[in-house]
Amino acid sequence: MDDAATREDRLPSSGATSAGLQGTKLQIVEAALETLKSVGFSGASARAIAHQGGFNQALIFYHFGSVKTALLAAFDLISDRRMQEYGPQLEAAVSAPELVRLARRIYDDDLERGYVTALGEMVAGGVSDPVLGAQVAARVEPWIEIVQGKLGQLLDGSALLSVVATRDLAFGIVASYFGVDMLSHLQQDRSCADSLLDLAARVADLADTVLSPPGKRSR
Repeated sequence: MDDAATREDRLPSSGATSAGLQGTKLQIVEAALETLKSVGFSGASARAIAHQGGFNQALIFYHFGSVKTALLAAFDLISDRRMQEYGPQLEAAVSAPELVRLARRIYDDDLERGYVTALGEMVAGGVSDPVLGAQVAARVEPWIEIVQGKLGQLLDGSALLSVVATRDLAFGIVASYFGVDMLSHLQQDRSCADSLLDLAARVADLADTVLSPPGKRSR
């Protein structure tokens, strides 16, 4: 087995974060992220990333070992930024309307920053690459768990908890988020996604009257 294949089999686990990124390593990851946004996964070669960042492509292999590892680091960078910016708000949200409004802000922010494109490209790349795909899926898992936890809070004390599997529902919500993002990007039309999010807000308002105990309903 050659060195390249060995490196591909040792892609970093989902426990990796971007917290320690600085200097040249951060520059490479930022360039990898911008490359994903501009030319997609298939075009994100070492040469393209190096050109985007204005550095020698050998630095990618020196610091990360492979292009895919650098791209996974870009995925981690997005996740870390999301958690730093929205984690406290997510923790503080206690009602369905609050969570839907937060989801809308995250969606709009992802769209504006191009994260929608970058994440979609990594998911698409993982479909044809089992090793990469497993790492991408593992990196999505924490978000499923977060949504599952919030659903458990919302449904606590409700009869719905006995008939709704929060894990399945959380998986569906996260999968739908990725699907809506990617399809809107492909169609170059976000109007349906906006309408769907507006519908979710209306449904959340209705659900809140059912799920929230008297005196604790959102205003």
